[in-house]
Amino acid sequence: MMASRSAGFFGLLHVSITLLMFRSDEVTAWQSVSSSRVAAKAIHPSEGPEIISSPRRELLFLIPKMAATAATAAVMLPHRASAAPPGMTADSARGQWRNALTTLDDLLQNWSTEKWAEEVGGGDAIRTKLGTQGATSPLYQIEKAFRALGNSEYVEDFVEFQETAEEFMDALYRADSLASSSNVKTGSGSQTPPAVFLEQSKVEVVKMQSIAKKMNAMVI
Repeated sequence: MMASRSAGFFGLLHVSITLLMFRSDEVTAWQSVSSSRVAAKAIHPSEGPEIISSPRRELLFLIPKMAATAATAAVMLPHRASAAPPGMTADSARGQWRNALTTLDDLLQNWSTEKWAEEVGGGDAIRTKLGTQGATSPLYQIEKAFRALGNSEYVEDFVEFQETAEEFMDALYRADSLASSSNVKTGSGSQTPPAVFLEQSKVEVVKMQSIAKKMNAMVI
C-alpha cells in the first residue's frame, strides 16, 4: 500500500511539472505571436482591436493549483518513521515489546514505596525497570522498537500507533523524573518526603500500563 501511494504521489508530481512546462512553452509561443501582432497593428492601424487570450494570465492562475495538487499528493503519503534502527528487525522489536509489557506488570506487582523510600537511591530500582538507569530492562530504548514496529506489517495504523507511543513515552519520562526526585535529599529545611515522589511515579507507571494495553492491541 505504501508503494502504491508513493507511486501515486510521484505520478501526480510528474503530471504537475509536465503541465507547468507545457504552460511555460505556451507563454513563450504567445509572446512571439503577440510581438508579431503588435508589429502588424503598427502597419495596419485601421483594424479594430483584437482580444487575445493570455496564456500568461492562465499560468498565473495555474501555478497555485499545481502547488495545491502537489501538497495534496504529499499528504496522501503515509508519514512513516524512518527505517528501523540498524540491527533491529520487526520480529526482535515485537519480542522486546512483549518483554517490556511483562516488565511493567512485574514492576507494579512488586512495587514497594516504603522500602524504596528508606533506601538511599531507592528510586533507582524503578528507573532500572523503566530502562532509564542501565541497559538491562527491555524498556531500554523502547522508542527504537516502536519505530521498527511502526514500519512493519505488524502495525496496520501507523499514525494511531505513533501517537499512542508518544503518550507512552511521555508517561515513562514523568515516572522516571519523579523516581529520580525521590533520591534527592538536601538534608536541610522541609522537603517533600521520598514516598510522595514514589507514589506519584507509580501513578505514571499505571498510566504506562494502560497505554501499553492499547498499543498492544494495535500490534498483530
